[in-house]
Amino acid sequence: MSINHLHALLPLAYSLLVSLSKDTSPSDHATSPTLHSRSFSITPEPDSHSSKKARKIKPIQGDPVKLGFYPPSWQALLQAAKVEMRLQAVLTHPVPELGDALQLAQEVLDAELWRYHEKKIKMDKGYFPEYKAQMSRVLCDDLFTFRTELKKVIIPIAKSAYDIFPKGTVTRKEDIQKHVITAATKLLKTGGYLRVPDSSNGKWKNFVSQALMDGCLAFYYSNSKKALKNTDEFHRTIPPNALILVAAVMKGVISGFSETGTDKVPDLSAEKCRTNFNSLQKSLDKLMDIPERRDELEDMLALWAGIGMGKLVHGDSSAEGSDLEDINIIL
Repeated sequence: MSINHLHALLPLAYSLLVSLSKDTSPSDHATSPTLHSRSFSITPEPDSHSSKKARKIKPIQGDPVKLGFYPPSWQALLQAAKVEMRLQAVLTHPVPELGDALQLAQEVLDAELWRYHEKKIKMDKGYFPEYKAQMSRVLCDDLFTFRTELKKVIIPIAKSAYDIFPKGTVTRKEDIQKHVITAATKLLKTGGYLRVPDSSNGKWKNFVSQALMDGCLAFYYSNSKKALKNTDEFHRTIPPNALILVAAVMKGVISGFSETGTDKVPDLSAEKCRTNFNSLQKSLDKLMDIPERRDELEDMLALWAGIGMGKLVHGDSSAEGSDLEDINIIL
């Protein structure tokens, strides 16, 4: 269920969700969820028959924008909310403006609280809504970490997939830098980084680079507990925005090679990543307006998801890119 569909639940959810925290504070700022639930593991609070020693509330210390500040019950909730935050950002906009990110974080947090309420899972008192703003910050900070983790995955893939760095024959530092700058710049100007090496063996035309496929599989289908393969949305396909995010970060990494002439990549700012994403999204929207190209892209993303979920095996080959007015796509 989409965010918009769940906005209709706000009035009813509000009155029920307040009961989750009514004993912790007289505040009535709790709001209801607007996102669909997830099935991640959760840690309920000990029941009311636990010993007084175990139930004793300790003085709250530390930094509330750090996960370690919270007791286990709230840490479990926030960990689940982090995955949901990553998913919802990918489905809407993976590099949101700060205000949009904070709003999304609050909606995700409310949705997780609603899920706990429905399951009648008890939570330690004194944390919500007192620390709602700080919890939202925890989720926003993790979204930044999400993109940083993707960049770390993409850098070695970009180094190995493209002929950017000379192999053995060039030894002088100046010549190496010249080769790197030339090769990286060409990939960016021609859009070759989106198509070579061709992972589809000529079957499809757009966003078919082996590096993009490897990036999607290594990042979204890893063994991490926060990998998005653990969500229903990634079981049968890779959402188009997820592909664009990988392409945007790939472009940022190659731009770094082009700027430095080395394998050192400068920090990829949120603004630059957002600009890359928006540009690539416009190109993909053009493709989606053409039934044949849309079908190709959907088939390819379904294939990649099947590989990521361990249902298919895929071999690769190479092909050449193409120069176009819109270098991102082939119509």
